Amino acid sequence: MDFSLLKRLTAAAGAPSKEEMVKAIVEQELHTLGFQCRTDHLGNLIGQLPDNGQKNDLPKVLIDAHMDEVAMMVQYIDEKGFLRFITLGGIEANCLYAQAVLVHGKEVIPGIIGSLPPHIKANDRSGPVSLDELFIDTGLPAAEVKRLIAVGDVVTFPATWHENDYSVQAKALDDRVGLFVMIEALKSSFKSLACELFVVASVQEEMGLKGAQSVVKAIEPDIAIALEGTVANDLPGVAPHLRLAQLGYGAELRLSDSRFLADKRLCDFLSGLARKDGISHQIIVKKFGGTNAAAFQVEGSGTRAGAISVPVRYLHSPVGIAGKTDIEACVRLLLAFLENVQNLSAY
Repeated sequence: MDFSLLKRLTAAAGAPSKEEMVKAIVEQELHTLGFQCRTDHLGNLIGQLPDNGQKNDLPKVLIDAHMDEVAMMVQYIDEKGFLRFITLGGIEANCLYAQAVLVHGKEVIPGIIGSLPPHIKANDRSGPVSLDELFIDTGLPAAEVKRLIAVGDVVTFPATWHENDYSVQAKALDDRVGLFVMIEALKSSFKSLACELFVVASVQEEMGLKGAQSVVKAIEPDIAIALEGTVANDLPGVAPHLRLAQLGYGAELRLSDSRFLADKRLCDFLSGLARKDGISHQIIVKKFGGTNAAAFQVEGSGTRAGAISVPVRYLHSPVGIAGKTDIEACVRLLLAFLENVQNLSAY
C-alpha cells in the first residue's frame, strides 16, 4: 500500500472550522474516482457516484471520516508580542509545553510554546502544567506580531512524517488516517456496490461532532460508519485491561465509548466479515472518547451506526504512531462491508 496520500493528508493544516486544505486533497481524490462532490453550508464535503442515485431497494449508507485535527486559537496578544491561546479539541497542557507550532496569520509563522529552562530553579515541572500559564513565542518584535497575527487566528502543529516497514509517525492521524482508509477502499474494484453510497469528509468533529450532526440530517442514511483514529494505550506500565486497542491487532470495532453504544448487530456483521476474510480486528469496550458515530446514531430519524478505527498511540498530541497492518485491515474491512452490506438484514 502506498502511504504517500496519508503523508499529504497529515501534512495539511486543518484546525476545526479551517479544514480547506484537507478538503482540497480529499475532493481531488474523490473526483479522480468519479464522485460528484458538493459542500454544505457548514463545510462538510459530500460525495456520491453519479450512477449511484436513489435506489429504493438498497440501503442508504453513509461513510464518514472527519477532516479537522486538534489545534489552538489565538486569544490575546500582549504588549511584548507573546500569544495566549485556547485549545480546539482535547489537548493536555503537559503535551503542549515547549512544542513547536505554526500560527496561521497573514503568513504561516513558526512559534514555540514557551518554557523555562531547567537552569532556573523556580521552574519545577514535577506537577501538571496549566493552559493559563502557556504562551506562544514567535521570536518577532511585538509590532511585527501584531501586523501579521490577529486574535482568532488558528495554530497547528508542524507536519511530521517518519515511515518504516511497520508503522508511520505523523501529526493529525486523528483523523487523516480515517480519510486515507476511506479513499483507499474506494480505489478498489468493487465486486458490487450493494447500497446507495454517500461518502463524507466532515468538519468540526473535535468541537462536539458538529459536522456529523448537520450532515446526517441532510442524508438520513439507514446505516452510518465512522472511520477513525482511536486511542491505543498499549504502553509500558499499563494494565492489560486498560490497554484498549493495540497496534498490530487490526481494526478496532468498538461496542461503547463515552457517548455511544454501537448497533450490536452491525458490529457482529462487521466482525463476521472480518473472520470470513481473515481480517485482523479487535472488539473494544470503553467508557471514554467518542466519534461521529454517536451523532449519526441519534440525530435526525436515527441511524444504525458503527465505527471502524485504526489504533493510534499518542492521540491528540503533536505526533502519533499507527501500524501499517492495522491501516490495511481497516481498508479491507470497509471494502468487505461495502460489497456485502445488503446482507446486513440477516443480522
